[in-house]
Amino acid sequence: MRRRELEEWLNGYLQVDAVSDFIPNGLQIEGADEVTSIITAVSINLEVIEAAVKARAAAIIVHHGLFWKNDEQTIRGYRRKRFKLLLQHDINLFNYHLPLDFHPEIGHNRMILDGLGAEIQKDPEEQEASGLTGIFRKPVAFPELIDRVNKLFNTESQYFHFGTNRVESIYVISGGGRNELEQVINMGVDAYLTGDARENTRYIAEEVGINYIYAGHYNTERLGIIELGRKIEKKYDVKVQFVDVANPL
Repeated sequence: MRRRELEEWLNGYLQVDAVSDFIPNGLQIEGADEVTSIITAVSINLEVIEAAVKARAAAIIVHHGLFWKNDEQTIRGYRRKRFKLLLQHDINLFNYHLPLDFHPEIGHNRMILDGLGAEIQKDPEEQEASGLTGIFRKPVAFPELIDRVNKLFNTESQYFHFGTNRVESIYVISGGGRNELEQVINMGVDAYLTGDARENTRYIAEEVGINYIYAGHYNTERLGIIELGRKIEKKYDVKVQFVDVANPL
């Protein structure tokens, strides 16, 4: 498969032009023209690049790439090491941030709700704003919900259990959703699942009586990039390997 073909398909499938983002989505570092194997990961880091080198992969596709708004503009230190290794081995680097969060088929929030057994309370074709609401046809006991979350992400999630013991509705924002708590409170849902929390989250959750679950920024943004790799393998005759670099945050 040619790099150009892969780039055009990814940009089209993930609807890059329809999403306004603060990070350049698509091809960030140009490498080899021919792509015979691919590495996927949540975030670019030296371990992921070294895994790509070892696997002789011609491309890396991540959710969190090299360039962010207000980042340092010089290439030195850890940035130099990453750039050097990518360029030395002619590895393409693709990044898809909000386009992967918002995607109508493999968006993180959508896949989390599917994995928890909740029905999405939204038109499947409608792009999500920040997160998605899920409804359980049969209310789920809070301990059972935590068990489902832990199994889905293969982790021990943390939570503040100040809401109902029978959860009928849940709002999900993958990754860094700690600042959206006020918005979620106004929705009147039984539980809020995201990746992280703030120092004052516990107090607010207790005072308003909501169940707040945080399972890790990294953990909650694995499902979409893994599914993207599966779709690439199905569409093209190319090997795709997900590199799971454990991250407690």
